[in-house]
Amino acid sequence: MNRKSFLGNLLLGRAYIKSRREYKYAMLRGEFGLIVIGVSIFYSILDTFNGVSHFIPWYSVLALVGFISIVLNRYKYYNLSSVLLLLLTNLLVYFFADVDHPHGGVYFFFTACSMAALILFSYYNRYLGVAFAFLPLCAGYLAFSTDLNILPGPVMEYNLIRINFIVNYLLGMLTSIFIVYFLIIRNLESERSLQKSEQHLITLSEDLKVSEERFAMALSGTRAGIYEWKLKSNCIYVSGYWKNLLGYEDTELNDLSIEQFLSFIHPEDIARTSQSIEAHLQSHQPYQNELRIRGKKGEYKWFLDSGVSKLDNDGKASVVIGSIIDINERKNAEKELAVKNLQLAKTNEELDRFVYSASHDMRAPLTSMMGLINLSERANPSEEMKSYLEWMTRCIATMEGFIKEVTDYSRNARLDFSLTELRLYDFISETTKNLAYTVIDKKIRAEINVSKDLVVKTDSGRLKIVLNNLISNAYKYHRYDQSDPYIRIDAERKEDNVIICITDNGSGIPEKHLPKIFDMFYRASENSQGSGLGLYIVKEALQKLGGTVSVESEFNKGSTFTISIPLRAAVVS
Repeated sequence: MNRKSFLGNLLLGRAYIKSRREYKYAMLRGEFGLIVIGVSIFYSILDTFNGVSHFIPWYSVLALVGFISIVLNRYKYYNLSSVLLLLLTNLLVYFFADVDHPHGGVYFFFTACSMAALILFSYYNRYLGVAFAFLPLCAGYLAFSTDLNILPGPVMEYNLIRINFIVNYLLGMLTSIFIVYFLIIRNLESERSLQKSEQHLITLSEDLKVSEERFAMALSGTRAGIYEWKLKSNCIYVSGYWKNLLGYEDTELNDLSIEQFLSFIHPEDIARTSQSIEAHLQSHQPYQNELRIRGKKGEYKWFLDSGVSKLDNDGKASVVIGSIIDINERKNAEKELAVKNLQLAKTNEELDRFVYSASHDMRAPLTSMMGLINLSERANPSEEMKSYLEWMTRCIATMEGFIKEVTDYSRNARLDFSLTELRLYDFISETTKNLAYTVIDKKIRAEINVSKDLVVKTDSGRLKIVLNNLISNAYKYHRYDQSDPYIRIDAERKEDNVIICITDNGSGIPEKHLPKIFDMFYRASENSQGSGLGLYIVKEALQKLGGTVSVESEFNKGSTFTISIPLRAAVVS
C-alpha cells in the first residue's frame, strides 16, 4: 500500500466519496487532526525531558481531541468534527497561554487555529469560518490581558522562557506551514483532477462534435425532416429540413402546436393519423404512418412519418421525437403499378378466355377429322390409303397434344392455388391407367411402389399436370425391342417432403441435351413428338407447388425423373 492510499484509508476510511470538494476538505480535516496529535506528542516528550509533568495530562487531552476529530471525520460527521477540533484546540491553547509566561510564545498557535478555521469552513460555511477565525483573536487577547489562574503556572528561569519562546515559535510556524502545505497539496490534487476532467470534457466535446456531424450526415443521407413534440407545453419544434420538404424557409413555422401540425395533414388522413398518435401515447411503441402533408403552395405530398416517445419518471410520454421522409415518388409509382396490375389482370382474363375458346374451337374440327378417318378405315381402303390415314391420325394426335400443353401452361400460370389432401398411391395409379389407354402399344409394364398410407396436401391439378407429362413421356419414348419394357414409379417420405421417382428403360436422353430439356420449346431431337412445352410446364408447375425436379438419363438405356414436393404445401406466389 503506498503512502497516499494508507493516509487516505487512515483519515477517511474505505468509504467512497463522490464529491471532489468533500474529499478535499475531509482530507484536510484529518490532516489537521494529525497535526494536533503530533504537537501534543512533541510537547509531552519535551516537558518530560525538561522534568515538567503537570502539563502532560492536558497534552493527552489535546491528542484525544485530534483522535476524536479523525474518528468523526471517518464517519462523515464533517461539521461536528471541525467544530470540535477548532473549539477544543482554541480552548486548550487558551489554557496554555493563560498559564505560560507572556513571552513564552504560545500565542503563535492562535494564528494556526485561525488559519485552520478559514481553511476548514472555507467559502461554503464562511460565517462559521469567520467566527472561528476571530475566536483565537479574542482568546489570545483575553489570555494576555486577564490572568484567570485556571492552572498553576510553572516557575521558569529567564533562559527557559527564551527556550520555550524559540520552541513555541518554531513549532507554531511549522504548524502554520504544514496547514498551508496540506492546503496546497489538496488544491494541487483538485487542480490535477480538474485538468483531467477538462481534458475529458474536451475529448467528449470533440466526440460529440463528430457524433453531431455523423448524425447530420445521416439525416442528410436519409433526407428526413425531424420534429420534437413537447407534450406538456404542446409545442412542436420542426427542423429546417422538415420545413424545406414542405417548401418553407428556415425562419417560418416556429413552435407549432399539435392543432397547427394536424392542419397540414390531408383531411382523409387526419383520422388515421390521430388514431396512430393516441395508440402510440398509450403503448409507447415506435410508430410509422403514411400520410399526405400540405406544402406551402397548397399541394399535398406523401410522407412516411416515424417516431418514438421519451418517458418521464411517472412512465408517461413527455416528448415525442419523429421524422418525415418524402415517399411521394414511391406512392405515385405504386398507384401506376396498381393501374398496370388491373390492366394486366384484365389482359390475363382475356387471354384465359382466348386459350379456352381457341382450344375448344381447334379441338372440334380435330374431333370431326378423327370421326371421318374412322369411317374411312371401315370402308376397306387400300394399303396406300391406310398409310395416309395413319399419318393423319398421328398428326391429329400431335396437334391435340400441343393444344393440351398450351392449355396446361395457361392453367398453371393463371389458376389459383387450391390445396387438397390426397392418397398418393391412388392418385398415381389412376393417372398411370388413364395414360396407358391412350398409347397405341400397351405392352409396357407399369410398376407402382408407393405406400397406400402416404398422404400429401397439395394442388392436385398441378400435380396431375406434372405426373401426366412425365409418365406420358415415359410411354412415348419407350423402346419396344426389348423383352421387358417397363415404367417404375417410386415414392417415399423424406423429412417434410415426398420424393417421387419415375424410371423407365426407354430410349433415354443424350447427355448434351440434359441441361436444356426444361427450357421452353426445347426439343432434344427432330423426331420428338412434342412441342417442347411439356417439361417446361413440369418445372413451372413444381415451382408453384414449392417443389423441384431433376433428371438422370443415359442414351438408349433409360431415364429417371425425380421430383420433390412438400408434404404440406403452402401457397407459392
